Amino acid sequence: MNTWEPKKLVILESDDTEDHYSRNGLNFLFYWKAKYPKFKISLFTIPNKTSREMMELLSKHDWIEFLVHGYTHSSNFECFDWDYDIAKDLMSPLEARGFKKIFKAPGWTITPDYCGYSAREDQPISKDKQAVYKALGDLDFIICDRHYNKPVRLLTNKIVCIDCNPDIVHMHTWDMPRGSEPNGYRQVEEQVGVPWNQDTEFYFFSEAYEKGLFKPCHD
Repeated sequence: MNTWEPKKLVILESDDTEDHYSRNGLNFLFYWKAKYPKFKISLFTIPNKTSREMMELLSKHDWIEFLVHGYTHSSNFECFDWDYDIAKDLMSPLEARGFKKIFKAPGWTITPDYCGYSAREDQPISKDKQAVYKALGDLDFIICDRHYNKPVRLLTNKIVCIDCNPDIVHMHTWDMPRGSEPNGYRQVEEQVGVPWNQDTEFYFFSEAYEKGLFKPCHD
């Protein structure tokens, strides 16, 4: 997904931001901002694990924006327990809390099967595999998605396919397990090296969408 050589343009996003010190990596973020003044980052944040106080504190910094990463992220299959109404009820209040209307499903599992995992028959998503897409579409959310989900998306969905956009740099606040791409903040800093330098131009995820910097999802 990532390439680690320095880029001229970076749309930096990371998963799993929450209040707990082990899952926000703020030491690395402030270190990078001090070292690279152009640095900015879009944080896919877990709403039910991130307090208003934390968001108010961090929102004072104009190089951070908050995007939506599930709701509780209790597992990578959280969206399998949502139907249209549940998804809409959970997502509707978030803009008022300071979140941009940009969503990424935990584990990219916004719908079953295409991601390689099936839902149980008793899970709501089994009744309508497009339920979360429909709810997010009706709320005018942008969806950060994987290419393999393309067959089940709605034509009206606003989609950014991470697999089709090499300017996106995807990270996690915490160390990824051995055998996975080492894209945790510490791993990037210490193992592969940050893919930017002093000349790199950074764009928020929302800013890149507004400026038309994302490439459409290819076949």
